[in-house]
Amino acid sequence: MMWHGKIAVANKGEDSISFLNPHRRREEYRIYLEPGVGPCALAKMKSSPILLVVQAHDNSLACIDLDCGVVEKILPVGRCPSFITVCNKTHTIYVTNADSDSISVVHNGDDLKVMSQVPVGSMPQGIDCHHYLPLLAIAHMDSQDIWFVETEGYTMVKRIAVGGYPIAVKFSSKGNTLYVGCYFHNHRLLNKVLLVDLCKHVVYREIAVGCMPHRLLETSDGRYLLVASCEAGNLEVVDLVSGSVVHRVKVGEAVGDMALDEGGVCAYVTAPYEGRVCVVDWKAGKKLADIQVGKKPSGIVYLEPVITRREE
Repeated sequence: MMWHGKIAVANKGEDSISFLNPHRRREEYRIYLEPGVGPCALAKMKSSPILLVVQAHDNSLACIDLDCGVVEKILPVGRCPSFITVCNKTHTIYVTNADSDSISVVHNGDDLKVMSQVPVGSMPQGIDCHHYLPLLAIAHMDSQDIWFVETEGYTMVKRIAVGGYPIAVKFSSKGNTLYVGCYFHNHRLLNKVLLVDLCKHVVYREIAVGCMPHRLLETSDGRYLLVASCEAGNLEVVDLVSGSVVHRVKVGEAVGDMALDEGGVCAYVTAPYEGRVCVVDWKAGKKLADIQVGKKPSGIVYLEPVITRREE
């Protein structure tokens, strides 16, 4: 199946995966999963044809072979899995399990398998792996803190309490800052992105954003941070130099997730209630197109082509 360079979308409401052609801005085909599994988040290892699908209702991780378009394996994880990150350096996959206060550690070696279930804080949500250090950052809603966990023995090396409910974390490309999406129950005006200095482990800047900033994505130049504000239904573009929102694009009644295309020019943002993906020129702050997909689209990921070196 021709999946290279396409964008995959998890349709949580109908248990399917849509595959979009970013050049033609249309859905090309769809893979259906078992009924009732609730695909909610997606990830892909580099140089691998395996698409990883977090299945919230089935408490599992599905592994789809993109070359043949079938589910190759289903791995049990903890209760209510929601966020996923991958470390391409060690070929390790991490999934947060909100209702069992743990993360599942999956190794992608000769055979995909769950290596361990690691206890963490209360109601873990967002998780990210540092680009070059053996370090995880995990956001916990109930305990209102960020844990830093080393990936050799999986012990906590640092805890930072935050005011509010952290839901998303993302390491900067330079590795010196952690972005944290933080919101407050019943108060739509107090939603922020926190910037944490990883040397001093302190919050050094707070940037006001829309309600429930639950997905964060740094642009390739490191100058801007894209924020998916779930309850506000907006994609917001934050200038990290000035610390202000420079564009706010209405996507739908709510926002699910987002991904950048190959050149990083357009953001593809899921709108769950409308059953579509919104194509946004984030630099101009303008919506370009809508692509209809399945019911309640949630997770989304760009499927980079696997590059094989030719022999000299």
